[in-house]
Amino acid sequence: MIAAHWLVKKGMRHVVRWGAGVSWALIVTIIANVICFGPMYNNLAPILNTCASVTEESIADSLATIEEVGAEGMALVKNDNNALPLAKDSNLNVFGWASINPIYGGTGSGSSDSSSAVDILTSLSDAGFNVNQDIIDMYKEYSPTRNLGGNVVSVSYTDWSLPEPPIENYTDELMQGAKDFSDKAMIVISRSGGEGQDVPADMNAVIKETYNRRDQVANGNENYNYYACNYTNNSESYDDFDPGKSYLELSNSEEAMIEKVCSEFDDVVVVINANNAMELGWTEEYEQIGAVILAPGTGASGMAALGDILNGTVNPSGRTVDTYVYDLTQTPYYNNFGGFTYNNVSDLQAALTEKDPAYQGVVSFVNYAEGIYVGYPF
Repeated sequence: MIAAHWLVKKGMRHVVRWGAGVSWALIVTIIANVICFGPMYNNLAPILNTCASVTEESIADSLATIEEVGAEGMALVKNDNNALPLAKDSNLNVFGWASINPIYGGTGSGSSDSSSAVDILTSLSDAGFNVNQDIIDMYKEYSPTRNLGGNVVSVSYTDWSLPEPPIENYTDELMQGAKDFSDKAMIVISRSGGEGQDVPADMNAVIKETYNRRDQVANGNENYNYYACNYTNNSESYDDFDPGKSYLELSNSEEAMIEKVCSEFDDVVVVINANNAMELGWTEEYEQIGAVILAPGTGASGMAALGDILNGTVNPSGRTVDTYVYDLTQTPYYNNFGGFTYNNVSDLQAALTEKDPAYQGVVSFVNYAEGIYVGYPF
């Protein structure tokens, strides 16, 4: 089209230019069609076809596959004196707040929709177990959601709160009713974590910083108006974590609950619902704990397998994906994992916020120095 100015006579230039323009439009159109209906078709099909849907048959097959993966993925790592299986259609007391709100996946790209997922109590009911409703109601009244602070979990913000009721919530009336209901008990312990959520190595430091920031905000200090993480204690009389205890250890509220349950019941099953390798030495400290099942994030329907494992319909694996340690301080990544947020950069945060209103106020870093001994560092 440009060369026509010199190579074509004046009366014919517009014809050449129009012809070149039409040719160029056809070339672009053909290439775009080849791309859209070729290598990019699967990505663009919902747009190109104006309507995309998944058949009910495909959905059912998917859920069945996830349940099968759940059955094969859960691991029975302890079963002393044939603690499992439990008798079908028997009564079961389920302890641990996480029993009403388990973990179904990780965070970020590894997250899972919990709104329609098969939960623990549904799995038990479908497998024929009768669960103690009084305990369930106590947990629901204590905290219907996982985040005591009322905040959602995201890649840039985490509420690490573990809403395990303090021991006074386990009244004599509740425990006597539980023993009258059944001589069997199950304890559920959950932990989150994943992309953008490196679990804290010192939960007490997170607790102290949270309450310090709340005091600062209450006193009108605008520099503390945003914080990247949060924790709400379950009691005003103690911290849930002592100094130096990591998120992958039991909280003080959980320890008190486990002590209470094991003192009242001789047959206890523990379910560890976590996507991280927790410290599990405590499961050997109670002779009442006869069985331990590892049930990591189960997705939409994987948790359905739990009830079938408990009643013996499914024979679970004894092999774990991860190595579960007794002492986290002996692991090669212990000194480096966690969320390290600078607390002396308020001037920088103010400047960045002024420059970009979307800036969330987080200035932090994590130094991954373990090589192959840490997963997903990027």
